[in-house]
Amino acid sequence: MIQERTERWVELHGQHEDQLLLRRAAQRELLDAFAGSGELAARVAELAEGLAAVERESEELARAEAERESRIGYLRAQVVEIQTAAPRAGEEEELESEARLLAHGEERMRLAGEAYEALEGADGALVSVLASLQRRLDRLAELDPATAGLAERLTGARHEIGDMARELAGYADSVDHDPACLAAAEERRELLFRLKRKHAANTVEDLIEAGGSMAAELAGLERATVRGTELESARGALLAKLAESAGRLADAREAGADRLEAAVRERLAALGMGDGRLVVALDRRPDAQGIAWSGERYAWSRAGIEEVSFLIAPNPGEAARPLTQIASGGELSRVLLAIKSALAAVDRVPTLVFDEIDAGIGGVVAHHVARQLRSVAEHHQVVVVTHLAQIAAAADRHLLVEKSPVGGRTVTTVRAVSGDERVREVSRLLGGDPDRDVSRHHAEALLAGRS
Repeated sequence: MIQERTERWVELHGQHEDQLLLRRAAQRELLDAFAGSGELAARVAELAEGLAAVERESEELARAEAERESRIGYLRAQVVEIQTAAPRAGEEEELESEARLLAHGEERMRLAGEAYEALEGADGALVSVLASLQRRLDRLAELDPATAGLAERLTGARHEIGDMARELAGYADSVDHDPACLAAAEERRELLFRLKRKHAANTVEDLIEAGGSMAAELAGLERATVRGTELESARGALLAKLAESAGRLADAREAGADRLEAAVRERLAALGMGDGRLVVALDRRPDAQGIAWSGERYAWSRAGIEEVSFLIAPNPGEAARPLTQIASGGELSRVLLAIKSALAAVDRVPTLVFDEIDAGIGGVVAHHVARQLRSVAEHHQVVVVTHLAQIAAAADRHLLVEKSPVGGRTVTTVRAVSGDERVREVSRLLGGDPDRDVSRHHAEALLAGRS
């Protein structure tokens, strides 16, 4: 994590193959910054990510389509079956009671009829007996008023028994003992039993709940078809926007690549690399289903329709090759310095460290390298490790790296030098005696000129 964060703060240039500038993603970002297409590149990345998400969802829907259709068919059949049966809460208890009554219809009618006959039937029925008894108690009450209560009680009993007789007669007439009704009730009970067993429901209420759940799932699956249509529409809209933005980005990169190549070529010549040239390669992969640009169709990604890579041809007649394949560490440092100089105003890394950038150069070239470093330093903090006085003299501040024995061990120290000590160290880099006037005058002239 620290490495990823610090790459955005400090960039090292030397004999390191893991430098940020050697990575294609960083090269693409730098080209976009140089071409002024950074915001457009971010828009392309956003659209590409959105389109990729839509396509992933569409692919998932397509893979699940066969299974979905099968599930829809199954659910639709089950839901229709339950909805056709139209079970009601509490229906089981009602059917059980109805079936029990229908099964004993004849017996119920016989018992009610016999009870009625016993109450109001032929001579000797209870009603006739009570009427005779009523006459006796009424006469007794005439003779002894104290017994009037018995007659009254019997009168009430006779009325109650009369009501019972009438109800029994009506009940007997209302009894339904039709076998067809019993068969229909039993058939309904059997249907509910089968549906409960089929859907692992303990009660009719559970069956109703299962039907509701399946209906909801069916509705969701049927909406997936609508979602597929929505995704296709969204894909078309996103693809059109991506094609427009990616096309403009490709145009901007083409123009930016030409300008960057020209700017770096001038700087490479000044840095002693003669006819060395930078090639900004824009690699596009043909794809019949891709984005149309300049009469062809190309595959796309969040980076657009091209991959960006910086190639270098250090010498005439040599094919351009990736920066990582430059053999000389000093040569690589100068190439990166030329690129950094051209990109100084747009590169966002605040601190640049150049190590061994002076390898294999001297004289006039060293002065040019120093000027390029000062140009870059107008936009960045630049730290240079060097053994060349021409380069050291161009710096605003000097740090001296020394090794010395301390307590039986060799210790490296870094300290700031200024004033006369600064002149002495530049003289030492010139290879002269720092105590001789000619060496000091030369060093002072370099520091005064600041290349």
